[in-house]
Amino acid sequence: MRSRPLALGGLAVGAVLALVAGSRAWWRASGTGVSVSFSGTEASAGLAQALALVVLAGALLGLVLRSRGRRVLGVLLALAGVGVVVLGVTRPRPASQAVQSRVLEVSLADQFALVGTPWPYVYAAAGLVVLAAAVLMAARAGRWPTRAARFERAGVPAARTAPAVSDDPATLWRSMDAGVDPTVEQDPPAGPPDGAGAQEVPGRVTMGPRAAARTDEPT
Repeated sequence: MRSRPLALGGLAVGAVLALVAGSRAWWRASGTGVSVSFSGTEASAGLAQALALVVLAGALLGLVLRSRGRRVLGVLLALAGVGVVVLGVTRPRPASQAVQSRVLEVSLADQFALVGTPWPYVYAAAGLVVLAAAVLMAARAGRWPTRAARFERAGVPAARTAPAVSDDPATLWRSMDAGVDPTVEQDPPAGPPDGAGAQEVPGRVTMGPRAAARTDEPT
């Protein structure tokens, strides 16, 4: 099914893109001789990174769950994708006290301007990828094959072709003493060809065609 690699791959790509975008500078405080930046994780108090990690963990979990679990997981990851989009669009600003303390660490300037960067919108785009992949998982997960089903299908031919082995230990020992492998099917013993030699019947002896021909020859 193409929907499976698309969904799981989309979740993984969206999660990695969100992690990268969340670690980049979302805001820069610039002033006289000073410039400090705040990443999306810092500006959102860690929420940007947490949402990306949730999506990445969900993509890995989708590899082992069954169809019903994948549907539920798809709904939860869709909500996480919405959260990523909302967080990227709203672009939370860092607290003013945090900005002032960061500026004072590198300069004594008290005048600065807080300027945003495009990285929050990249983060929001990653959320759209996650949302689309999660919706695809919730809608198509019931058609994806499970690992258990693959193993069951692979085991049926082997079960049909396996030779029958006796469970009686005494029978196994006797077979091995006689030089016979009990795990290998033995061909039935071949009988004498039809019409060759004498055939014993209770009470009389019946001669085969070849033996009868010999008795008719003159001595």
